[in-house]
Amino acid sequence: MTGAEPAKVAFLVLSDDPARAVPGLVMATRMKVNRGADVAVLFFGPGVRLAAGGAVDGELDALRDAGIVAKACTANVEQYGLGEQAASRPLELLAAGAEVERFAREGYTVLSF
Repeated sequence: MTGAEPAKVAFLVLSDDPARAVPGLVMATRMKVNRGADVAVLFFGPGVRLAAGGAVDGELDALRDAGIVAKACTANVEQYGLGEQAASRPLELLAAGAEVERFAREGYTVLSF
């Protein structure tokens, strides 16, 4: 597939269950590192609790090291009272609706975990 455009894949983490979310986070890192894919990761809803709570710190570090900026919904961070915890992790806070719209507009395949 020489000359082919890299895949564009967005990983939408909706679950606060590490057993459900970690495989997606590992896949995101590997797709970027091993395949050169254009990868985005967004934590939304209960997934924000997972990202801010420390259970996936290793995966967040791996994403960052791979050049992936993990993002989390600002409104959910506020809703769950997780401002301090989110600020101590490698997360960019933003409006999730605008980010999901970007995924659609830019042709990302969205996988949810």
